[in-house]
Amino acid sequence: SRGGSPADIARVREPAALRLAEAIVTSEVTVSTSISETGRIRTSYYKSPASAGTSGDPILLLHGFDSSCLEWRRLIPLLEQKGRTVVAPDILGWGFTDRSAVRDFSATAKLAHMTAFCELVIGVQSTVVGTSLGAAFAAQLAIDQPALAARLCLVDPQVLVDGTGPMASLPKPLAELGVNVLGTRWLRGIANKLSYKDPETFATEDAVEIGRLPVNCERWLDGNVGYMLSGGIAVSSLLPRLVQREVLLVWGREDAIVPAAESAPRLQEMLPNARLQYVEQCGHVPHLEQPQQLADILAQF
Repeated sequence: SRGGSPADIARVREPAALRLAEAIVTSEVTVSTSISETGRIRTSYYKSPASAGTSGDPILLLHGFDSSCLEWRRLIPLLEQKGRTVVAPDILGWGFTDRSAVRDFSATAKLAHMTAFCELVIGVQSTVVGTSLGAAFAAQLAIDQPALAARLCLVDPQVLVDGTGPMASLPKPLAELGVNVLGTRWLRGIANKLSYKDPETFATEDAVEIGRLPVNCERWLDGNVGYMLSGGIAVSSLLPRLVQREVLLVWGREDAIVPAAESAPRLQEMLPNARLQYVEQCGHVPHLEQPQQLADILAQF
């Protein structure tokens, strides 16, 4: 159904974000009652119109930590121009997916929800693309559900550092305090600047507003505290199970958040058949800073 668009989108100026927000839809995804009291989650996502996809598998785009499908606003039109069908959901507990009846915001719950979403909305094998922490969920989905993932692309992937560390053992009030700080414009502004090779051009106040839109969603705090206290996602020891799979690693050459110089050699050692491609003049978010380069790379994958 329609109506997945964030309520306070009026603050946003970027045309690509406004267009994508207008096109967000929702579907009721069936999950265990241990995850949602009602056994359903109204899930927000974008899916290309039927006329868009004429070549290749559908592309499933998984956003990063506490982000939303709007993170893909500059990449989606470029992939559609190349004839690809794109599906970009909001991961359980993040984005604009409904949290009202959710009991479990753990990585296990997020993956169970994403599996059910793929079966309902896509229904065939797709190319799974995950960015930053979304890459960890993409990798785990590909490991657990090979029938859903034909190939895997990890973009500036945060897959080698497992879990939420000390946050997992904090008393809940302290965890809530920490998560509330994560939602502030001040901290989002700092993270925004760190994300780009060229922050003067890209780290705008509007970009911060777009990133903060989920903060005003019902139970945003519960979703992030629940994830933190669950221990997060730990996929690093499982990555060798992808050794025979088709995997592409994509890195912004100037990524200051997950530097390629530290992580790329370790990943290539684990996955010797994986291909590594760099995006030039780019930081941690190629889909936002150099979307044409990333679209060209994905079109050839």
